[in-house]
Amino acid sequence: MATPAQAATYCSTKGQKYFCEYGISTTKFLNGTKEEFVVGPDHAVWTNWTNPDGSWNGWVSMGGWVKSRIEVTAQEQPNSIIQMAATGKDDNLWFRFRYSSGVWTPWQPTCWVDPNGHLCP
Repeated sequence: MATPAQAATYCSTKGQKYFCEYGISTTKFLNGTKEEFVVGPDHAVWTNWTNPDGSWNGWVSMGGWVKSRIEVTAQEQPNSIIQMAATGKDDNLWFRFRYSSGVWTPWQPTCWVDPNGHLCP
Protein backbone atom coordinates (compact mmCIF):
# COMPACT_ATOMS: atom_id res chain seq x y z
CA MET A 1 0.00 0.00 0.00
CA ALA A 2 1.38 3.41 -0.95
CA THR A 3 2.03 6.06 1.66
CA PRO A 4 -0.14 9.16 1.25
CA ALA A 5 1.69 12.13 -0.27
CA GLN A 6 0.72 14.25 2.74
CA ALA A 7 2.20 11.85 5.32
CA ALA A 8 4.34 13.76 7.79
CA THR A 9 7.63 12.69 9.26
CA TYR A 10 8.19 13.88 12.80
CA CYS A 11 11.45 14.48 14.59
CA SER A 12 11.88 15.21 18.30
CA THR A 13 14.01 17.62 20.31
CA LYS A 14 14.01 18.07 24.08
CA GLY A 15 10.72 16.13 24.28
CA GLN A 16 8.87 18.11 21.57
CA LYS A 17 7.76 16.48 18.28
CA TYR A 18 7.99 18.66 15.17
CA PHE A 19 7.80 18.41 11.39
CA CYS A 20 11.27 17.27 10.30
CA GLU A 21 10.98 19.08 6.95
CA TYR A 22 10.61 22.46 8.73
CA GLY A 23 13.55 21.90 11.07
CA ILE A 24 14.53 23.89 14.15
CA SER A 25 15.00 27.67 13.91
CA THR A 26 17.30 29.22 16.50
CA THR A 27 18.25 32.69 17.66
CA LYS A 28 20.56 33.95 20.38
CA PHE A 29 20.07 37.15 22.38
CA LEU A 30 22.86 39.52 23.42
CA ASN A 31 22.60 38.23 27.01
CA GLY A 32 23.38 34.68 25.80
CA THR A 33 19.81 33.33 25.97
CA LYS A 34 19.16 30.86 23.16
CA GLU A 35 15.62 30.41 21.79
CA GLU A 36 14.40 27.66 19.47
CA PHE A 37 11.25 27.43 17.36
CA VAL A 38 9.61 24.38 15.77
CA VAL A 39 6.32 23.58 14.02
CA GLY A 40 4.58 20.92 16.12
CA PRO A 41 2.33 18.13 14.82
CA ASP A 42 -0.62 20.45 15.55
CA HIS A 43 0.89 22.98 13.06
CA ALA A 44 1.32 25.51 15.90
CA VAL A 45 4.64 27.22 16.52
CA TRP A 46 6.36 25.99 19.68
CA THR A 47 9.25 27.74 21.41
CA ASN A 48 11.79 26.85 24.09
CA TRP A 49 14.57 29.00 25.56
CA THR A 50 17.48 28.73 27.94
CA ASN A 51 17.39 29.97 31.54
CA PRO A 52 20.31 31.93 33.07
CA ASP A 53 21.75 28.66 34.46
CA GLY A 54 21.79 27.14 30.94
CA SER A 55 18.85 24.76 31.51
CA TRP A 56 15.92 24.82 29.10
CA ASN A 57 12.61 26.42 30.14
CA GLY A 58 10.30 23.89 28.46
CA TRP A 59 8.21 24.05 25.30
CA VAL A 60 5.44 26.68 25.06
CA SER A 61 2.91 26.94 22.24
CA MET A 62 2.76 30.25 20.38
CA GLY A 63 -0.38 29.13 18.57
CA GLY A 64 -1.00 29.85 14.93
CA TRP A 65 -1.27 27.31 12.13
CA VAL A 66 1.80 27.25 9.89
CA LYS A 67 3.11 25.11 7.08
CA SER A 68 6.69 26.26 6.60
CA ARG A 69 10.02 26.61 8.30
CA ILE A 70 10.01 29.40 10.86
CA GLU A 71 12.16 32.37 9.90
CA VAL A 72 13.67 34.26 12.83
CA THR A 73 15.41 37.60 12.28
CA ALA A 74 16.98 40.12 14.62
CA GLN A 75 15.29 43.52 14.64
CA GLU A 76 16.85 46.94 14.94
CA GLN A 77 13.72 48.64 16.23
CA PRO A 78 14.15 50.17 19.71
CA ASN A 79 11.54 48.01 21.50
CA SER A 80 11.77 44.83 19.42
CA ILE A 81 14.37 42.08 19.67
CA ILE A 82 13.27 39.53 17.06
CA GLN A 83 10.67 38.84 14.41
CA MET A 84 9.36 35.33 13.84
CA ALA A 85 7.50 34.56 10.61
CA ALA A 86 6.04 31.55 8.79
CA THR A 87 3.57 30.69 6.04
CA GLY A 88 0.04 30.22 7.34
CA LYS A 89 -2.78 27.93 6.27
CA ASP A 90 -3.96 30.67 3.87
CA ASP A 91 -0.52 30.74 2.12
CA ASN A 92 0.19 34.24 3.46
CA LEU A 93 3.23 35.14 5.53
CA TRP A 94 2.30 35.65 9.21
CA PHE A 95 4.56 37.13 11.86
CA ARG A 96 5.04 38.06 15.51
CA PHE A 97 7.52 40.45 17.14
CA ARG A 98 9.15 39.87 20.52
CA TYR A 99 9.64 43.08 22.48
CA SER A 100 12.64 43.62 24.76
CA SER A 101 10.23 43.12 27.70
CA GLY A 102 9.71 39.50 26.56
CA VAL A 103 6.13 40.12 25.37
CA TRP A 104 5.14 38.84 21.93
CA THR A 105 2.72 40.67 19.63
CA PRO A 106 -0.30 38.72 18.35
CA TRP A 107 -0.07 36.88 15.03
CA GLN A 108 -0.49 39.26 12.11
CA PRO A 109 -0.39 38.79 8.32
CA THR A 110 2.15 40.83 6.40
CA CYS A 111 1.20 44.43 5.75
CA TRP A 112 0.68 43.83 2.03
CA VAL A 113 -2.12 41.40 3.03
CA ASP A 114 -3.56 43.63 5.76
CA PRO A 115 -2.26 47.23 5.43
CA ASN A 116 -4.30 48.21 8.51
CA GLY A 117 -2.61 45.60 10.70
CA HIS A 118 -1.38 46.39 14.21
CA LEU A 119 2.24 47.09 13.21
CA CYS A 120 1.73 48.40 9.67
CA PRO A 121 2.65 52.00 8.80
